[in-house]
Amino acid sequence: MEKVSFSLYMAPDGGIEELRGEHSSIAARIAGLTELPYGGMVVMSTDVNATAGGIKGVAKRALKTWYNRLMRSKKVDEAVKEQVKEKGVDTGWSVGNLFKGRYYSQKSKKQFNEKSFAVDIRGVPFDFVEGVAKSLMKKFDQESVLVIDHKSGKSYLLD
Repeated sequence: MEKVSFSLYMAPDGGIEELRGEHSSIAARIAGLTELPYGGMVVMSTDVNATAGGIKGVAKRALKTWYNRLMRSKKVDEAVKEQVKEKGVDTGWSVGNLFKGRYYSQKSKKQFNEKSFAVDIRGVPFDFVEGVAKSLMKKFDQESVLVIDHKSGKSYLLD
């Protein structure tokens, strides 16, 4: 274990300041002020976007959609934990409630009116969020998902 020394003082505004800047992250941790990466959000549907027709296709989509809704939290937890193991970071995430969403696909020239949900992931770099989004696309049989970068405020359609 490496020894590190630093000097802190209480600023007039009540904040903690460091006299030498080379170990500012240590001082911030002691003060309880660890800045984390912004993270991002994945917005997607639980409805299966399969294009199989006929009665069997409709029944299969309905069954998979029902299963996705039932297992939503478990599938999200699995996808995030896969990235946690791969990237070796600490994070927290929230899974939002189902809401009515609309999406128009240029590929199929159709509008989808589906129940959607959001996964908000904090304290991780954006590539972590993208990795979770790719995993969720497979787990939920999605053609595409919406990914939002909290740092830049930009939205991306991942397909």
